[in-house]
Amino acid sequence: MVRLFMSAESPRMKGAMLAEYLRWYSAHYDVAPVRRVIETDADARVFGLDPSRPTFGIVTSEWYPATMFHRIVDAGLSHLSDAERAKLLRDATDAVAATMLNGLYAVLFTLVATPERYSRHIQRAWRQLHDTGERQVRIVRAGEAESIIRAWPAHHRYLCQMVHETTRAVFSHMRVGSVSVEQERCIDDGAPECVARVRWSARS
Repeated sequence: MVRLFMSAESPRMKGAMLAEYLRWYSAHYDVAPVRRVIETDADARVFGLDPSRPTFGIVTSEWYPATMFHRIVDAGLSHLSDAERAKLLRDATDAVAATMLNGLYAVLFTLVATPERYSRHIQRAWRQLHDTGERQVRIVRAGEAESIIRAWPAHHRYLCQMVHETTRAVFSHMRVGSVSVEQERCIDDGAPECVARVRWSARS
C-alpha cells in the first residue's frame, strides 16, 4: 500500500467507516458521481483507490486524509435535496453502525453498551476512527443527552450529521427504546461547537 505522508496538522480518518459507507451506498444509489471523484482525486490515486474493487479499494485499517472523505461524501450527496440527504445519512448510518458494532468494533461496543458508559468512554471510541477532535456525550437527565463535537479540524457538515446519527444508532443497539436525535448547533453555522440533542425511552 502506497501511503501519503502528511503533516501532524493534516487530520485523518480510519478507512473502516468510509469502506462500509461506500459498500452500502453502492447497493442503494448510483455510484457514478463517486466513481468520477475517485478516478480523478489526487489523494485517491496516492492511496490506490480503485472503483472496480470492493469498497473502492478502501482498507478498513488504513488512515486516510479527511479531505478525501469530504470529497467522496460530497459527490454522493450534493445533488440531493435536504430531505433526501437526511434520509440517506440516517439510513447509511444505521447500516454502517450495525455492521461495525457486530464486526470490527464488537469488543469495543461491549465497553460502551449503556448510555452512561458510552458517555464515559466516547473519546476513546472516537480515537479509533479519528486522529483529531474532542468528542463528548453528556447525560443531561434520564433519557436525554447532548452529543458534542469540538476542536475537530476534519469537520464536515455531512460527516458531522453522521456522527450524531451514529450516537442515535449506537443507543438503539443498546435497546433503550425509541431513540431520536436533533442537531441544534453546528460550526458551519457559526457556532463554537457542534451539538445535537439525543433522546431515548429511559427505563424506569
